[in-house]
Amino acid sequence: MATLTTHSLKKLLERIDFAREGRIHSLIPLSPTSIEIRFSVQDIARGYDWIDIRFVISGVCDAKLVSDNVFSSLDMSEGITVEINAHSCALAIGEYKGRVNEAPLYIIGTSMESEELPFGG
Repeated sequence: MATLTTHSLKKLLERIDFAREGRIHSLIPLSPTSIEIRFSVQDIARGYDWIDIRFVISGVCDAKLVSDNVFSSLDMSEGITVEINAHSCALAIGEYKGRVNEAPLYIIGTSMESEELPFGG
């Protein structure tokens, strides 16, 4: 797992086209203040091959989660919004820059890590 910075986040999101048209693979609360969300996305750097990206948000202070059976009904056409600043980070489904708490699914915490995984693995 690699801790995301503003620079590394920008490169990752561009490479996966902000997870547009991707799929939510899983959403797992790891502890009361840590949540993992995994997406299946296309990787531009690999000729649009599918990969999985795992995000772990720690220090969770606010979240709106959904059950597994709702994943397929969430619209991923706008991809994801991911924001990182000096004191917090956020991940939301859809284009919600500056207003992630309006998204149908969001997680707000203090730090975020990511990991690239094999597709469907």
